[in-house]
Amino acid sequence: MAPRGKTLKSASPCATLWQRLNAWLHQVPISDPVDRRNAVFMQWLLAFQGLRTPLMKVYLLANEWPYMTATFFDKTVSGPTVSIAVDLGTDLAISASAWLGFYLIRVGQFRRAVKQFLATQLSCGVLAYGAFGYKVTPGDMILLITLALGGLMLGRRALWAIYVTILLVIATGMTTDYLHSSGGSHTFFDAYRDLVFRTFSYALITIILDRSIGALREALSESDTHRRQLQHEMAERERTQEQLLHSQKMDAIGRLSQGVAHDFNNVLGIVLGFSQERYRIDEPGADRSPDALALAQALQGVEMAARRADAITRKLLNFSRHDTTNIETFDAAEAVSGLEPMLRQLFPASVRVVLSTPDTPLLIDFDQSQFELAILNIASNARDAMPDGGQFEVTLSTNQDSIILALVDSGIGMPEEVRARIFDPFFTTKPAGRGTGVGLTVVYNLVTLGGGDITVLSRPGKGTTFRVRLPQSRRLAGVSAEADGLAKHSALSSVWATT
Repeated sequence: MAPRGKTLKSASPCATLWQRLNAWLHQVPISDPVDRRNAVFMQWLLAFQGLRTPLMKVYLLANEWPYMTATFFDKTVSGPTVSIAVDLGTDLAISASAWLGFYLIRVGQFRRAVKQFLATQLSCGVLAYGAFGYKVTPGDMILLITLALGGLMLGRRALWAIYVTILLVIATGMTTDYLHSSGGSHTFFDAYRDLVFRTFSYALITIILDRSIGALREALSESDTHRRQLQHEMAERERTQEQLLHSQKMDAIGRLSQGVAHDFNNVLGIVLGFSQERYRIDEPGADRSPDALALAQALQGVEMAARRADAITRKLLNFSRHDTTNIETFDAAEAVSGLEPMLRQLFPASVRVVLSTPDTPLLIDFDQSQFELAILNIASNARDAMPDGGQFEVTLSTNQDSIILALVDSGIGMPEEVRARIFDPFFTTKPAGRGTGVGLTVVYNLVTLGGGDITVLSRPGKGTTFRVRLPQSRRLAGVSAEADGLAKHSALSSVWATT
């Protein structure tokens, strides 16, 4: 049995080195998934080309140079001196281009690396065919490799552009042979006879590559699309599950608050019952001493506090009920004023709460409990934005056929990127356990479903203003129209009376 902490068989140093090298080649800053996959192969190819060309040339210079000179350079149309210079120059250029492409891939410029390498090979092909001629140039394997690489790495446009360039390279070699033919022994047709064959043969290869590469890229694109759709569906499923869990939590909290409010309301009923005992001081023969009067006055304060607590618990009961939306016509100013006790209880003593409502009724068609819930949600966020105290102001006004509810706090404010997302579901900047990110989403939905709109103005350190616009009640519009009709009728009556 092998000792603990030791593996039965450790990887060989060569395998470890290979794994590290392969991992390093995969670590390239390329965002496109296709290019990122091709980058690994291209690095191997460029490194091979950058080493093969100079090593091959060193071997030929050391062992095969006389043979190369006799069988190749002496037969070129431009002579051995020019041919050797072109051969060495093109080999050096291709090697340098290979290592430059390797570096560009490492820094994330994959397409630029491939383009410059292929452009260098084609340029060297033009020089080689122009110096050596078409007939003595050894094969066209490099041209085929360039064509395949262009299509696989760069796409269809590069594939066909390289096809046309290859025909120009071949035509350059044929032109060199035609211009250097001795005594006009070669006619124009003899010099360019193979060009038609090369055109069709390379066209067939290009078409095959085009169709194969297109099918591969379409399949990869479809696979990538399906992957993104699956990721989106998984994210939506997780989001739906979070919403379901949150709704279950809210339902449990609603049931709990409903039970607590009922029990607390029963206790308040007992307190109110005992506070009613102060009226016994008005009975005949009752003790009216200063102590009894002070006790009666204290019981009156207890009754007022109990009735205020009773109003708060009734609002909690309304919020926790599972009723459908109940559209009613009510006075928004009166509703805001009725929320004052809850708002003062919501904020700490260091925050000054200011309510400004007009004396005239502002009737709206809305669910009153939802209207109050929207105000309390915004007030809750304002409280968290003023940890060191400040002022929270609620103002009601009218603007043509709408009412404007402005809720202003003097808190820390928020930057533009946060302000743009505050109505997104589950978006919150609060720490875990202090916010769910649904309060302002609920406010937005309630206001928009009620036919209104809500805007937010905020700057860091300058506080935040929520501006809610809601249409005035249709009933109010009907009353106004009826009043205008009565006024016109009275005016007409007075005119007829004077005539």
